[in-house]
Amino acid sequence: MAKPQLSLEARRIRLIIVSLPILVASSFVLYKRLYLGEEQRTLPKTLNRENSGTRLIDEEKPDAPTRVG
Repeated sequence: MAKPQLSLEARRIRLIIVSLPILVASSFVLYKRLYLGEEQRTLPKTLNRENSGTRLIDEEKPDAPTRVG
């Protein structure tokens, strides 16, 4: 059974609901990189003893200054 087609207004609302969070998140990341000087996150090239047990989400650079506030 086919779903009834959405009206033009409903399709526009759906487009806004889907695209707005993506736009906001990517804009925030770009702002932090360009204006606050944050470096782009990179994946490790290979696993070795130093990074084999590290989760990528928890990884922090030891020489990176910590921001307060």
